[in-house]
Amino acid sequence: MFTIRVQAEDFDVAAEQRALTAGRTDIGAIVAFTGLCRAEQGTLTALELEHYPGMAEEEMGRVLEEARGRWPLDGATLIHRYGKIKPGENIV
Repeated sequence: MFTIRVQAEDFDVAAEQRALTAGRTDIGAIVAFTGLCRAEQGTLTALELEHYPGMAEEEMGRVLEEARGRWPLDGATLIHRYGKIKPGENIV
């Protein structure tokens, strides 16, 4: 399963991993990168991220295809948020 999502809503990393591996017993490892919004030493109350529909998904698709070309992936979930994101919340 290969999924790309650009969304305003936060996401649960553990739930995403469960969805990616549902019904599979042949997976030996999961590699994850999660980007978080930083408070910048208390000077940041939130980020406001914009995106261009279609363009963000296209670039994420390019990254995914590059990864698939380099490694034998069985699945991947790429998520990038937009909108108001508070410190501590997931971005990617």
